[in-house]
Amino acid sequence: MAKPLSEVRLEEDEILLEGFEALLRGVPVTVTAVLERTCVYLAPGGERKLASKQDLLVEPEKLTIRRRRSG
Repeated sequence: MAKPLSEVRLEEDEILLEGFEALLRGVPVTVTAVLERTCVYLAPGGERKLASKQDLLVEPEKLTIRRRRSG
């Protein structure tokens, strides 16, 4: 079930890998970078834009999450 990206919780040593699909106001977009409160996404015309994590709907089970390397 889709939920806002802002509600996806990661452990302290986890990172979310970019390149995933999300819905922004009902329009599918590809997220290319995840920042603290916002994300960079590709708009349908190919332009890079910013969106708030709370505005991006994702399916958490489809996200790729990796652990940071220690050291």
